[in-house]
Amino acid sequence: MILLIFNLVITISYAADNTSVCIENLKYLISQPIDEQLETILPYYSLSGDWIGKFGYYDRCYRNDYSYTSVEIDQQLFKQYYGFCHSNICSAKDFNSKDGQETIKKILNESGISTLFNINPDTIQLNFYDPKSYIPHPSWETYVTSGIVIVLLILVTIDPILRFIAACKSRHTPDVRDQRTSSRTSSLGLREGLQQKDQYQPTSIIKDFSIIVNYNKIINLKTIDPNLAIFNGIRAISFMMVAYGHVNEMTAISTYISEVNIQYKSWVIILLYDMMYAVDIFFWVGGFFLGYVMCEERKAQALNRKPQSIILSITHRLMRIWPCYLLCIAINSYIIPYLGSGPRWFLEERATQCPGGAWKNALFIDNFYEDWLICFGWGWYLTCDFQLFLTCLIPILIYCFDYKVFSKILIILMIIGTLGWTYYLSVHYDFLIPGRNTYNPDYYYKFYVSSYARAPPYFLGLLIGILYREFKQSKKSGKITYLHQFRDYAQSSGQKLIMQFFCYGLGFGIIGYLFFGWKKEFNTTQMSWPKWLQHIYHAFCRFLFTFGLTLIVLPNLIGTYDIFNSKFMNNTLFKLMAKLSFTMYLVHLMIILILTETFYETPAFAQLDMITCFVCAVVLSMMFGLLLSLLVELPFGNLDTRIIKIVTRPKRKVDTLLD
Repeated sequence: MILLIFNLVITISYAADNTSVCIENLKYLISQPIDEQLETILPYYSLSGDWIGKFGYYDRCYRNDYSYTSVEIDQQLFKQYYGFCHSNICSAKDFNSKDGQETIKKILNESGISTLFNINPDTIQLNFYDPKSYIPHPSWETYVTSGIVIVLLILVTIDPILRFIAACKSRHTPDVRDQRTSSRTSSLGLREGLQQKDQYQPTSIIKDFSIIVNYNKIINLKTIDPNLAIFNGIRAISFMMVAYGHVNEMTAISTYISEVNIQYKSWVIILLYDMMYAVDIFFWVGGFFLGYVMCEERKAQALNRKPQSIILSITHRLMRIWPCYLLCIAINSYIIPYLGSGPRWFLEERATQCPGGAWKNALFIDNFYEDWLICFGWGWYLTCDFQLFLTCLIPILIYCFDYKVFSKILIILMIIGTLGWTYYLSVHYDFLIPGRNTYNPDYYYKFYVSSYARAPPYFLGLLIGILYREFKQSKKSGKITYLHQFRDYAQSSGQKLIMQFFCYGLGFGIIGYLFFGWKKEFNTTQMSWPKWLQHIYHAFCRFLFTFGLTLIVLPNLIGTYDIFNSKFMNNTLFKLMAKLSFTMYLVHLMIILILTETFYETPAFAQLDMITCFVCAVVLSMMFGLLLSLLVELPFGNLDTRIIKIVTRPKRKVDTLLD
């Protein structure tokens, strides 16, 4: 009975508006006896779902020639989403009018429904959507973005088309082997050299964008440095952690609150919060390869001679990020809104709108503006990564000026300083263990997207990357490094297995405790851990996680191979995912958005359903990440490499007449 009364009041009360027909029907219906009210509302109620939280029988409602409306109840701490079937007399436009809003809130308050379902009519905002007319009209930005994608598709297909035309004109079908033989034409005779000139040779720009050339680069999964093989698995697992966390998050905020509350103390939610460490792994990996690449001996000597050449490194970084990043922002804002439909598709607004402007993202300063006008929400990682990259150029330049010991000491001081900063933030803003900061209004900007609050894993990776570069170069220079001493000790004393057991045991032990050690505290309403302990845990948990990861990676870095680091973490799937990790990260949330918001019914917060969605998200992210790499990342990377070679090419000496 309560449900019928609720649906009666909710469905008919929405008719209150300036439209006289709606208002007259509302007044007439409410004035009728309860039995007649129920009889009137029953056909609509039967098509509105078996519970108020569901989006109802969307297709059946339209087949019965009724109208359907979705509603978002925006409250301070969370939002609720409903869908209902109603008469054609009223529409979402009527419900969103001022008179309609006031009448709805008044009826919710007077009927007692607001008390029953914990709704405060004075503070809520009701937003109604018509699924049939919700999709916006294409703007000029949509046409421009579509045009850019079409141009890129044309550019990458020019080379295959020209190859096909050349093959039709020749008896010989060109393939990749032609590129290998072309470099040996100088040793051939005159006849062979003339035959090589007749073969198809792409120009530089066409070759840069060639989908054939770039695809061959991607599928070349040969391991160059076996000591770094474990990083393929680390990158792949980190991405899957990000995807799993976002699938859970998107489902949790889109499903019924009652279902989330049931699962709130279970392992499902515990693992959801543990997925936060995935980004810290990315930071650690980014710092590692920054130190490993920039402190290479020849590059360090070049920076020593010409410190201003550091600008080329910054430019190279921007050229690698900007093309893919800006295109994905445009696709997310101007293309994705047209790729879905249904009663829940209005939820895509929270992920596709760009109210603050993409220029903040492009300049990597979006985390400076605490205005909640978020654009491409998951792009904060790139902002923090670029800001930390610029910061780390200081110790790198000091290292290249041959103050290597001072550079390492500076990095250690940077780690200690940023750990102190995270502890200060945790105490000042009362940041507790994961799961207790969800509704803390300061958490997102003051800590989560703050570069220097997330910096300790990045700086730790930078230090390890420098140490590994010195270890690799010690074979030529003969210098004894820390990793070299550690390897010699493990091998000379016959303690290889003990060293592996110690590193893996302690590393996985730290990570395991950080994953599950706080479950007891999370499952209690009253805090069993004192606040000072929770502040310490929150401040140091991310750094400790990457420290445990460092211990796991250490055996592989010094050349101690085993089935875990050389086989499992270096399998073909992980190697492919590692190559596509950047583009997969950019597209994954767009795919998850389409998967979770195009269901005609509210998705259930069940583990099996989320795992199914997670697998689909990973597979589709690989497919579209590969496409983005072929269209944008590799072509512009080729252009960047060629431009840098032209800029850094030494000038030819011109002989003067006097010489």
